Amino acid sequence: MDFKVRGRKIGWHKDFDSSHFLALPYDSKCLRIHGHTYNVDVEIWGELNENGMVFDFNHLSNLVKRLDHRILVSEKWVVERGDGRVVVEKNGKRLELPEDEVVILDKPNVTAEYIAEWFAERVAEKAGKNVKKILVRVWEDPRSYAEVVLER
Repeated sequence: MDFKVRGRKIGWHKDFDSSHFLALPYDSKCLRIHGHTYNVDVEIWGELNENGMVFDFNHLSNLVKRLDHRILVSEKWVVERGDGRVVVEKNGKRLELPEDEVVILDKPNVTAEYIAEWFAERVAEKAGKNVKKILVRVWEDPRSYAEVVLER
């Protein structure tokens, strides 16, 4: 055979439902709490690890489970935390939410761009030395996506 493996990549796609709102310096409907059926695409390039994988798809499924049917907020908006609750203040809102219904992103806002970055960083935390490149694309709707690429 004249063909040789020149590279390996895995791809993965899943949807999840989450709500959020944005902090913006101008009037926008996105200042209000709203939800999306997000779609996330992940592509990971690398060599096979000792298990014969570039990356374990189960790690990706577990990440989506963390986000699904939760409200996503910025850590900068959290004013109290404890006793199983999270209090968020932003845009004139004060929300007291059950802790298990909130995902606090270590980002200054909860845009699709930051959600994609957060997701890619969580993938990178589980990536072995064999992984060379990670691409995450988060679709907010069928027309709009944000994409981030991490590379060694």
